[in-house]
Amino acid sequence: MSTTTHSKSSLFLMEIIIAIFFFSLASAICLRLFASAHSLSDHDKNLNNALLWSQNLSESFYGCDGNIVLIKNLYPDAFLAAGEKESDGTITIFFNEKWEVIDNSLGDAAYEAILDVKKDFASSVYSDVNDYGVLLDGDAIAGNIAIIDIKNRSEEYLTIPEDSEDVIFSNKIDVYIGK
Repeated sequence: MSTTTHSKSSLFLMEIIIAIFFFSLASAICLRLFASAHSLSDHDKNLNNALLWSQNLSESFYGCDGNIVLIKNLYPDAFLAAGEKESDGTITIFFNEKWEVIDNSLGDAAYEAILDVKKDFASSVYSDVNDYGVLLDGDAIAGNIAIIDIKNRSEEYLTIPEDSEDVIFSNKIDVYIGK
């Protein structure tokens, strides 16, 4: 009689162990999914803000016809580094973790937006159009925009990096100014 009681309690104990194992495995999977969802949400938030700021800088570039000084006037907290020519230069804007523009406290910078502007011959800026027999005279102003994550770096980028995992979003813009 004691053998059957022992057998029933062993079976019950085995069922409880299997149930606990199943629920612990399910909870581990759920925690991993929540962690990856949080990471994906942060990535999407950064990409959305990067796209927004890239669009802001693009519209400023087109609205000011590529004039670097006029663009700088639209962003008073931005830093302007003049280029070799008067029309060339780089505008840099720093952001904190909440994507708010910061001015002097670069230690709090988490993101950086760079607009690099260069004036060149229209025929070289629009070299792909020349393949169709269209000849452009005069000049054009070309710009590169990059939004960069600098949280894990000890210093900011001074120019747009060629190939970097830190670049969240980048695009090229240009405007034809003629002769």
